[in-house]
Amino acid sequence: MGHPQAASRTAFHRLTVLRVDPLTEDSAAVTFSVPAAVADTFRFAPGQSLTLRRGGERRSYSICAPQGHPPRIGVREVPGGAVSSWLVHQVRPGDVIDVQAPSGTFTPDLSRPGHHVLIAAGSGITPVLSIAGSVLAAHPGSAVTLLYGNRRSDSVMFTEEIADLKDAYPARLCLVHVLSREPQEVELFHGRLDPAKLQSLLPVTVAVD
Repeated sequence: MGHPQAASRTAFHRLTVLRVDPLTEDSAAVTFSVPAAVADTFRFAPGQSLTLRRGGERRSYSICAPQGHPPRIGVREVPGGAVSSWLVHQVRPGDVIDVQAPSGTFTPDLSRPGHHVLIAAGSGITPVLSIAGSVLAAHPGSAVTLLYGNRRSDSVMFTEEIADLKDAYPARLCLVHVLSREPQEVELFHGRLDPAKLQSLLPVTVAVD
């Protein structure tokens, strides 16, 4: 017989969509309402993800909300994608979706203060946004350096949320946007976020004691 806890982690639960926030032309954030009966099941750690089911298709999407908030996923449309296109363009508040409990071990230790250097490109910002918000809220001694690469400013996911996070923690969040197909006032912030760019960026954005 399987372990009951393991079975509960792989079971699907019917969650109602609370809100859908368009982010760019091809991306959106979907927030779920969690019934009290499964509140413990859907408690998540920053960096975890949710698996959604639509018919015979299953897809995993990273949670972008800080710990303690309703689960919210960021989705970028994959051309021809059976699930991503549906989530970005068709799903509306009130819709019911089959969702598994949060999973994944890409999670930080929130019990100890520290300086977290987070690097993301494109839709990779989704779990990083959850981690950044959770780390900064968890301890006044924690700081975050966030390097975020995109092609153009209009392709940046979570523009407002990232700006709000910077406003909330101006002294503890160092934010750098790097754009590969759009000029920047600072030449260092133009180009691809590749190893060579990181070698240039890190010494001027991260203080090493």
